[in-house]
Amino acid sequence: MISPEDKKKVLEEDACLWWDSAHRRLRYSVEYAQQGVRALFLANGGAIIALLTFAGNSKAVNEPRALFWSFIWFGSGLALSLATYIVAYISQAEVMQDEFIYSRHARMAALDLAADYEPSVHNHRAILAERIGVGAAVLALSFFVIGAFVGLDAIT
Repeated sequence: MISPEDKKKVLEEDACLWWDSAHRRLRYSVEYAQQGVRALFLANGGAIIALLTFAGNSKAVNEPRALFWSFIWFGSGLALSLATYIVAYISQAEVMQDEFIYSRHARMAALDLAADYEPSVHNHRAILAERIGVGAAVLALSFFVIGAFVGLDAIT
């Protein structure tokens, strides 16, 4: 049988673990967002710059309309890159809130107080934001590929 003091100690340790995890999540959210935005912006933005440079220094543009649509695809990829950043931040912020609530639950349990928090709301929002972010990232990458093929059509 666990003594009340041991139970309280374990619950307090759980509260500290959740608190620390929430702080790590916040740091991770910033790192993931930065790396994701950099990669998607580099792919789509670099493609626009490369295509502009090539088109401006070459008379090899056979299909000006294809060049226009290539820019549209790459620009859309850039917009989705920003959307990915935003929903990644929202997802991690919701996870962080969820873990702060779990921390409060553990603290309240350690003090034998009633806790009336509902952490699942933040968890559901985090999952939704994560799915939207993954979809936006996949679309941004897809728009890069489409833009590349359309740009290739413009110069061949």
